[in-house]
Amino acid sequence: MSMQSPHQDPDIEFAGAANYRIVVEGHLNPSYSSRLAGMAISTTERGDRKPLTILVGPVQDQAELSGVLDTLYNLHLPIVSVQHWVDPT
Repeated sequence: MSMQSPHQDPDIEFAGAANYRIVVEGHLNPSYSSRLAGMAISTTERGDRKPLTILVGPVQDQAELSGVLDTLYNLHLPIVSVQHWVDPT
């Protein structure tokens, strides 16, 4: 019998691939996609406020996700959210 933490989604495996949607504050050029697991990058302007950049795509495992988050941190982009993402289409 295995134990799961109350916050662990049984559909996401620690060593398995999953799609993620990551939102950061600030502008990130789409050319960074290759450094960020090939995730699609789009930016939304917000008038007088800093833009939001949204990264969406598959990540091979938690180690790769950690690498993406570390890269964003090293670029000094505040991370707004990280979500396991199921494409609504």
